[in-house]
Amino acid sequence: MNYFLAQALNNQWANHRLLGACGQLSEAEYEAPRTGFFPSLQATLCHILEVDRYYLTALEGDRDGQARDFSETLTFAELKTAQPQTDQRLVAFCEALREHDLHRSVDLVRVDGVVRERIDRLLLHLFEHQIHHRGQVHCMLSATAVKPPQLDEFFLDCDRPFRKPEAQHLALDEGRVWQNYTKD
Repeated sequence: MNYFLAQALNNQWANHRLLGACGQLSEAEYEAPRTGFFPSLQATLCHILEVDRYYLTALEGDRDGQARDFSETLTFAELKTAQPQTDQRLVAFCEALREHDLHRSVDLVRVDGVVRERIDRLLLHLFEHQIHHRGQVHCMLSATAVKPPQLDEFFLDCDRPFRKPEAQHLALDEGRVWQNYTKD
């Protein structure tokens, strides 16, 4: 099984489900001040995208591209376009991974210099970051009229009927999740 592909596909699905719920809010509700690590749904969702883009740029080996300012304040319509594109980049990156890639290191450009991190550890960090902040968005949604979506499914067979419409929309082939790494 390609664990990292499984995480990337689950991340894509969870973001799709969460953005679907947030799409029921008005732009004013999306931007409204809320209690959380970031002060609004907008700020939290934009932060998730910002960090995804930064780490993906590093994982793709674009050291110069990391100097770009990834922070943007996006309308919900802009975010709903940008996040799925970034999710797909992450899926493609993880699907192309080979077992020997996991121990390679990439450069991370930080304000205080460049550090090297292993790909497997960086991906685990990225997935944990996404889960953490999606949980905060989920909590913020609780203070609105929109019911927060269930996000804690992980491709269990018994849950397949509940995610079937989203899986079809995303063209999510769950068989890809359970394949082994290609050893080359």
